[in-house]
Amino acid sequence: MKILLFDTTNAFLTPGGKTTHALKLQQEISKLGVDIQFSRWWDKSQEDADIIHFLVADTKVAQLAKMHGIKTFFSMIFDFESNKSEKQKKIQRLKNHLIDYLPSSISSVAYWHALKYMDKIQFMHQFDKINAFQYFPQILKEENTVIIPHAYDPMDMNISNHLNIAEMHYPTKYLISCANISERKQTVKLAYLAKKAQVPIVFIGNCSKTDPYFKRFEQEIDNKFVFYPGYVSKEWKDCIEAHAAGYVLLSRGESGCIAVYEAAAYKIPLLLSNLPWAWGYENPTDIYYCDQQDEAQAIQQLRKFYNLANKMDHTPYTIHTWEDIAKLYVKEYNLLVNNYQNK
Repeated sequence: MKILLFDTTNAFLTPGGKTTHALKLQQEISKLGVDIQFSRWWDKSQEDADIIHFLVADTKVAQLAKMHGIKTFFSMIFDFESNKSEKQKKIQRLKNHLIDYLPSSISSVAYWHALKYMDKIQFMHQFDKINAFQYFPQILKEENTVIIPHAYDPMDMNISNHLNIAEMHYPTKYLISCANISERKQTVKLAYLAKKAQVPIVFIGNCSKTDPYFKRFEQEIDNKFVFYPGYVSKEWKDCIEAHAAGYVLLSRGESGCIAVYEAAAYKIPLLLSNLPWAWGYENPTDIYYCDQQDEAQAIQQLRKFYNLANKMDHTPYTIHTWEDIAKLYVKEYNLLVNNYQNK
């Protein structure tokens, strides 16, 4: 069985979870004896692929794949739509409906037209799936969907024993926020709240030094409550996370968020946005929610979370390794290939 992982954007242009997702899948699925490669547009030797695993909704490529007898699998990220208000969702669904009435030269580029060419559509959690069905009830079918969550890699942990956290000059107790420095992650807002609540937070994440948003974030760094070590190695990232008391992310929308799984593996409590993306984690026990739209309440919640945050003897929800998750993907791949061969 040969699988091709397909996307259309260079990783260096959009660093983040999608890249990690693809790399971890290729790493772990290949260990299970499956030939899984990154799609190379120039390489004709990949024409014998059994499945193209799409990380982006590309209608034209999906259509061509079907014409050539190749099965299609799509990891559907629906984070922004799932976390809109009900009013915003209704407006967006109306806009989508109107787009479909535009000339085909315009409407055909809409991402949802790729869905009818996907043999299996995967969601990271139930809220993305529920909302996608509300948006596209005429396209999506229950039997063609599956929920497979994100995971963490134990090989990225406990690799910093030679490092001394004291060299970073952080407070004895601090929280972490691992995420790209971006508006979606609301990094500036969290930094502002950290100073208002007088709670030390170490921010770890990619950034573009020329991005005006990053410039705004830089202005919040005071090395008293807001710390940003810049780019750090895997070893230092492990060291910083291993010594953290808790994790905070006030993102506007996620589809699972790999950084949350990685933080959970360190057995620390989580403070997340009070939005659907944060409600979909399996068997939560130590996840807290921040009502970020109310500044006074958010400050109080952040301070309270900091006071209770500490290392635990269990993870804040049920997590899985990429090795475990890879087996679920392979199971779905096999079902696609076997069902196709039996027809």
